Amino acid sequence: MIKPTIGELLSGVAVSLRERVLPEIPPGTTRRQIQAAIGIIRRAALIWDKTGPYFYADNQDIEQTMGELLPVLERAVAAEGNPRLEAACARMRATLDRSTEPADPYPSPATLGARNIELQELIAELQEILYETPAVQGASRMEIDSMLRALLRRMLARELEINSPKVAR
Repeated sequence: MIKPTIGELLSGVAVSLRERVLPEIPPGTTRRQIQAAIGIIRRAALIWDKTGPYFYADNQDIEQTMGELLPVLERAVAAEGNPRLEAACARMRATLDRSTEPADPYPSPATLGARNIELQELIAELQEILYETPAVQGASRMEIDSMLRALLRRMLARELEINSPKVAR
């Protein structure tokens, strides 16, 4: 591992600005802008080193859940004959069929982030379709709803983990 990490470097910059530069700036707009910049740098420092592992875990969870959802969705399509749901299933299958293993064995946070957006767009589309026709509430719909809610809870827990500062105990 390269030391210092990007997160550590950013933390150092924030501390230096707060302790050395900020005291030299008189009250006013410039000082408030520097304070805001310090806050942004500190925030970036907190999450920078966690971003790659966060996206990796999130993508794995979403892909696994979508793989489990597909047969249930296909049963719902067969029962309902909903063409939008059928199209969403096809897009989901195509997305999952595309290799999730990049040529680079260690994908960058940017690559992982792009995949995460692609996967989350599928979730949003699916939710939109499902809630357009709430009157159709068969067993498949209830199972899909349960699976999506569980996925969203896990995603929120991961988000909270990456965004919450460590609390001293």
